Amino acid sequence: MNKLYRYFLYGFNLWFFIFNIGTLRAQSIISTLFPVKQNGKYGYIDNTGRVIIKPRFDNAWDFSEGVAAVCDNNKWGYINGGGKYIISPQFDWAEDFAEGLAKVIAGGKVYYVNKIGKIIIKTQFIGSGEFSEALTWVNIGDDYGYMDTKGKKVIKAKYEWVSNFSEWLGVVRTKEKYGYVNRNGDYVIEPQYDLACDFSEGLAAVKSGDYFGFIDKQGRIVIKFQFREAGNYTDSLARVKVNDWWGYIDKKGEYIINPQFEWVDDFSDGCAMIKVENLFGYIDKRGKITIKPQFHNAVGFANGLAKVELQGKWGYIDKTGKYIWEPTE
Repeated sequence: MNKLYRYFLYGFNLWFFIFNIGTLRAQSIISTLFPVKQNGKYGYIDNTGRVIIKPRFDNAWDFSEGVAAVCDNNKWGYINGGGKYIISPQFDWAEDFAEGLAKVIAGGKVYYVNKIGKIIIKTQFIGSGEFSEALTWVNIGDDYGYMDTKGKKVIKAKYEWVSNFSEWLGVVRTKEKYGYVNRNGDYVIEPQYDLACDFSEGLAAVKSGDYFGFIDKQGRIVIKFQFREAGNYTDSLARVKVNDWWGYIDKKGEYIINPQFEWVDDFSDGCAMIKVENLFGYIDKRGKITIKPQFHNAVGFANGLAKVELQGKWGYIDKTGKYIWEPTE
């Protein structure tokens, strides 16, 4: 390899690295924009409460993959982090982007578009979801199956119900029993459970009879059936209900936070939402209440903020419980 070519290759790789770091940084900044409502219009703030995109939309979703769906005069389009339209308002309904595609409705028909608004898939299905691991569920008549990002049916619609793929497996229901299939539609775990959840962090909660336990991807019981309800693993903890109370276990089934709450959510951003006497607050991974239950409704933390509601008005708090955006409308 001559010296000139080596310099060219080095320079190209350096440019590529810097470009990707810049792209990731830009997407990270955009992902920390939060929709707010002020004087009947929606805009976006950053995680300090500073208005980044002035409220001017009739409705607005969270940013996803660097863009957000917004509504203006009953038509939906998509904006970038600077508030500029990348797809002009033209749809009757629009959903978040997932894996480069977004589900939209126009003229009573369902499409999937890319980020320049080009129609990639024209669906003929009764229902469909957002893409996960390059597949999404579809509903044909009373049956469910899967299609890929080109709109091709890759797993025949023959199930009573299915979930999106998670960790390369999909939950399916046949004859009122739940099991798991791979991307070829082959059973990896035969339908045998009364209820089954998605795999997360290598384990899945399943129900047999009156109780939930956890299995691995070979279908082996890792944590015995003993819980009234159970959720997914996030941050190595899963929420479980024993009698009337919720707590958290680790992957060995040991209690990290003893059952003591009326209700709990999955951990996100290092915190979990709890419910005490019909009010919502937050705990850390040791079970310590970091923000006392005081809200009438709430959402989990993401990018350092949580959306909370009091008296029908929504605002944002940081992890100390301080409002960075006072409740409005």
